[in-house]
Amino acid sequence: MKKILILLAAALFAADVMAQDEPTVNWPYLYPDFIEGESTLTGGKTVTAKYNIHLGLGALHFVNDGVIAESSVANILTIRMGDEVLLNVGGKMLPVLAKADGGYVVKETLADYSAIVRDDGAYGGSLSNAAKGFSYDENYGNYGYLVTNVYEDLLSIKNESEELPVTTKTYLYIDGKLIIASKKNVSSLPGVDKKAFSDYLKANKVDWKNPSHLVGVIDFVTRPQ
Repeated sequence: MKKILILLAAALFAADVMAQDEPTVNWPYLYPDFIEGESTLTGGKTVTAKYNIHLGLGALHFVNDGVIAESSVANILTIRMGDEVLLNVGGKMLPVLAKADGGYVVKETLADYSAIVRDDGAYGGSLSNAAKGFSYDENYGNYGYLVTNVYEDLLSIKNESEELPVTTKTYLYIDGKLIIASKKNVSSLPGVDKKAFSDYLKANKVDWKNPSHLVGVIDFVTRPQ
């Protein structure tokens, strides 16, 4: 029997619960709040903190003494938050949708700031917010506008700005390589028999949006040809 672990019911339910609120310009984060999680570092050490993923910067943020700070992920392997696991993929912590012997199905969510550029050129800090005395943090730049880096203050005003549009992509992560989950990208991988792969997709009616189907794709690609 194939040793395939599919993180479906529990993980996807947990992801839905944690990401149920839409991000806003004032709250450019994957989750509606910072969530306590345990990170596993190289060497096996674990660290507990309240984490979130900034959608504009793709950075891992955590709460430190009431202030939002950015964490280096150089030594982080994974972060577990409830039933959800985030995997370090090339320096970004991406949620794992499913896992197979030969790799992972991961998802990346990014802010689409181009969809909300306003005439005043601001990425947050509306007049109502500016009047409250919150300051712009130059360290975040235009693609990571925060009106304050004080956790409680930012949390309190997260819904006082427009919704932040996002784009999502699903990838296969195999042998350290990130591959867009599509027939074109997977079939072009070295060593993949295009005809055999096409036959496999048809026979199994593969849905490229279904993580359990993508586990089978990973298994097909990584098995000895």
